[in-house]
Amino acid sequence: MGKSFFDKDDQLFFMIKILETDRLYLRQFIAQDAIHFFKMNADPDVIKFTGDRPFKNLEEAQVFIDHYEAYTKTGIGRYAVVSKQDEQFLGWCGLKYHPKERVVDIGFRFYQKYWNQGYATESAKAVIDYAFHTLKYPFLVAHAHKENEASHQVLKKCELQTLRAFDYDGIPAIQYKLNNPDYLLKEITAQETWPVRHPVLRKGRPLEDVYMEADEKENTFHLGIFYKNKIVGVASYMQDSHPDFKGKQYRLRGMAVLPEYRKKGLAELLLKKGEEILIKKGITVLWFNARIAATHFYTNLDYETIGEEFDIPLVGPHYVMKKELI
Repeated sequence: MGKSFFDKDDQLFFMIKILETDRLYLRQFIAQDAIHFFKMNADPDVIKFTGDRPFKNLEEAQVFIDHYEAYTKTGIGRYAVVSKQDEQFLGWCGLKYHPKERVVDIGFRFYQKYWNQGYATESAKAVIDYAFHTLKYPFLVAHAHKENEASHQVLKKCELQTLRAFDYDGIPAIQYKLNNPDYLLKEITAQETWPVRHPVLRKGRPLEDVYMEADEKENTFHLGIFYKNKIVGVASYMQDSHPDFKGKQYRLRGMAVLPEYRKKGLAELLLKKGEEILIKKGITVLWFNARIAATHFYTNLDYETIGEEFDIPLVGPHYVMKKELI
């Protein structure tokens, strides 16, 4: 898909198409969509289970559209769903990044007159395919008010699995999840980490520089994430004690994700799986030397910075970080 122009009432409009299905195409919002947001949210049945309120007037809806920045801030967003037959705006469907939870969700909303015609399911399936095969996200989540049976049916038709009941901004909701089947996370050998370790952590240096002394020890384990049988992310966990910490300790080393697979949650999956294995082993503390650029990622996952910044030759400035696992 891509950019295109179209005429409407003798005016030229610019739009970016994202994907299409047999009956529909999905595009980024344009200024002229404000009237549809105003009209859809004015229908109490459309927003009954959403927690949203109607726009006060068309001007308020226009401000919302004009300031919709998801595409530039996160590279994804909700998209207008348009009929290919008559160019009618039917509703919207798309993706949203939630920074606090660090997840991407899929959502949809349609004019009531277009309900029960399969548009929500058709567009949602297309968005899932786009998220998994073009954007390469490892999983998606979704939620629906516990009484919104129509949305539950759409999510189930899209093969999302029920995850939990939870409170979503004051709304009693059910959360769903769907894993990308092209990803596989498993334990690997030390040598299998090298195709990621070398270009990410030791770029421009000899291949042997990726080797770590504890790589082959019996109590060391390595995790790898594969996308379509290609290894794209790695992490190594080694038994090692920091003199300032107490308890049974392991050290994280060699965490790396190939550039084209970053900002998709892969590093977090590697870390969470490692923590899960360590907890089963009775390990109480996980620690590591974190590059300065990565400290924010780890603090979001409840790791704490210890001591002062220090420099590792040929690598750069670091902080010691740790987390109490048990």
